[in-house]
Amino acid sequence: MKFSSFLTAGALASTLVLPTAMAADASSSSMSDTQKKDIEKVVHDYLLSNPEVLLEASQALQQKQQQNMQQQAASAIQEQAPQLFQGDLTSVGNKKGNVTVVEFFDYQCIHCKKMSPTMESLVKKDANLRVIYKEFPIFGKSSETASRVALAAGMQGKYMAMHEALLKMDKRLDDKVVMDAAKSLGLDMTKLKKDMQSKEVTAILDGNRQLAEKLHLMGTPAFIIAATPEGKFKTGSEPSFVPGAASEESLQEMIKKAAGN
Repeated sequence: MKFSSFLTAGALASTLVLPTAMAADASSSSMSDTQKKDIEKVVHDYLLSNPEVLLEASQALQQKQQQNMQQQAASAIQEQAPQLFQGDLTSVGNKKGNVTVVEFFDYQCIHCKKMSPTMESLVKKDANLRVIYKEFPIFGKSSETASRVALAAGMQGKYMAMHEALLKMDKRLDDKVVMDAAKSLGLDMTKLKKDMQSKEVTAILDGNRQLAEKLHLMGTPAFIIAATPEGKFKTGSEPSFVPGAASEESLQEMIKKAAGN
């Protein structure tokens, strides 16, 4: 986030200076080099004397970017609802819940790991809530393996057991660690290895990546909260989109809003 803010501030500085520079270029035939340098010095000195201008402009730009992201996501959610709100293999809670939370996540994402207890708590506290987990492995081969193992475990009725085991791992994932976790759950390893490479698992992962692309997701976790009476997205309702981690309280507020829809 700090790196992002730094880039934003840099971009803003350029934005503030460029119009003056462009104006100077446009009138270069009638403006001397001394006059150009004088203008540049005025801008430079002003920014140094009033650095809060950059901060205010940065905050305004970030807010505008956030609003644009929300608008893009809202439109994409409406269009992709049939794919977004399906996933019996990776869902937990009330399958016909009047509110659904969709989470895109990666098993090696630190923030996803931290959100895991929050998601468990939300489901336990709300009998009308459904959560659909969208496997979105973006941290390399080990993340891909973990997602394939979890989905294959789901074919043996143990998706959530595998899901929770992987998220609770306090060490870096690799093939051995993931497969050892699967063995500890008593899974049929021969079937698991076959299902990992099945067309069904590959189709789920490909579908999730396509959804993430259409939603313009920049990372994990990402949450979508929507009204889903009888488990189906309510056309015309206004879903919430959260591109990052969130507190349990803020998610509860969005769930309450969706329930009101």
